[in-house]
This record gives sequence, structure tokens and C-alpha cells, in this order.
Amino acid sequence: MIYSSCRRLLHFCMKILVISLLLVLLPLSCQKDEGLGGTGSISGTITEQFYNDDYSLLIYEKPAVDEDVFIVFGSSEELGNRVRTNNQGQFRFKYLYPGNYQVYFISGDSTSVLNMDVEKLYELELDRGEDHELGRLEKLSTLDFDEGAAMIKGVVKVIDYVDLSSYPNLVIEKIYYATEQEVYLTYNKHTFYDERIRTQTGGYFEFGRLIPGDYQVFLYSDDVTGESDKVTIEFEVSIDDLDQVVDLGEIVIEKL
Repeated sequence: MIYSSCRRLLHFCMKILVISLLLVLLPLSCQKDEGLGGTGSISGTITEQFYNDDYSLLIYEKPAVDEDVFIVFGSSEELGNRVRTNNQGQFRFKYLYPGNYQVYFISGDSTSVLNMDVEKLYELELDRGEDHELGRLEKLSTLDFDEGAAMIKGVVKVIDYVDLSSYPNLVIEKIYYATEQEVYLTYNKHTFYDERIRTQTGGYFEFGRLIPGDYQVFLYSDDVTGESDKVTIEFEVSIDDLDQVVDLGEIVIEKL
């Protein structure tokens, strides 16, 4: 009798153990690897910031529209999925299982000497059913000096002296507006000028499509004192607004 009761008790305990193991192993057997098919999501908003060529000045920023955003599932070395941002710079990866993910997009690198693009990478662990918000993300881009909407303009007038007259007793032969006079533009103290144009009819010139920043506008005049061949007439210009127009007015050069 005692032996039979012990067998029944042992059998009951074995059932309890099997059921307990099943309860533990069942969720593990149903658990999926990282990827599509779950109920979680990862989202964010990308703002594109536009700088000048050396990242010393932020020109403006706006939502990054139609920006490719990539996701990698777990420890995979392959791309898992790709989405594009909407007109507000927003993106979302839907239907994700819990696990580890990497989200990235391509951005400029303000620390790179060669100004090369890099991957801006965000690593995270997603819980079951979690809607993970990455928040505001920044994509960096650079603009050339002539990718804006501002302008520097002016008019060049020439005082032409009689050939046989000499300084300081110069005799004016004629005064006129220069045509085909070369005018130079340098942005942000570059070591070489960025643009060279020629004056039009009436001596008019303009440098258009400029971004904000510091500029030097210069042209050459004869040195009427005879100490050298040419002298430089230079103007320092700061543009602060995206569509600013700077009028240098009438610039006078001299010719012998």
C-alpha cells in the first residue's frame, strides 16, 4: 500500500515537473530573432543642418526630406530594411521583434579633414511591443559659397589720365564706366580667390547665389604714384541673412 502511494506521488511530481518545464520552454521556443513580424517599432526625426565648407558657420537647417534610413537586425552584417523620411523628416521601422538593432543614415563629418561622409549609427535594444523614439537626429551637410541666395554688387568707374602727365600733377583725360574690368571674390579668407567676373555695360558687376559669411571683394588699379605697377582696392563684406543684398556702390579705379 505504501509502495503504491509513493508511486502515485512520484508520478504526480513528474507531471508537475514536466508541466513546469513546458511553461519555461514554450516562450523560448516561440521567441523570434530580431527582424520583421513583431509589434515593436523604432522611429525618429532627422534635421539637416547646412554649414559652410569648414563647418565654422551654420547657414540654416530644415527637415531632411526623402532621406534614406537603414536598419540592421541583431548581429547580422547584412542590411535588414530601409525607409525614407517624410516631408517632416520623420521615419519609422514597424513590426519589429524584440532584440538588438542598429539604425543609421549618411551624414557629413565635421571632424574629417577630407570632408568625407560617415554613417551616423544608433544602437538600441528593443523590448516586446516597444515603440522606441530616437528623437531629433542631425544630418550634417556643407554648402559651397555659391549655393545660397545673397548678392554683392557694385559699379566700377575709371579715371583715365593723360599719358604725359605725372603724379602729383595728373591731368584727367576722361572718366567712364569700366567694361570687362576683372573683379575678384574670396570667401572665408580662402588662400585663393573663389570667383572672378568681368564688369558689364555701365560698369555693373554682381556676385550672386552667395551663402552667409565673410567675403573679400577686390580689383586692381594702376598705381598713379609710380611706386608700383598696381594697387589693390579691397572691400570686406559680411553677409548675415540668406537673401541679403550688399551694394558696394561706385568703385573708382585709375589708369595711366
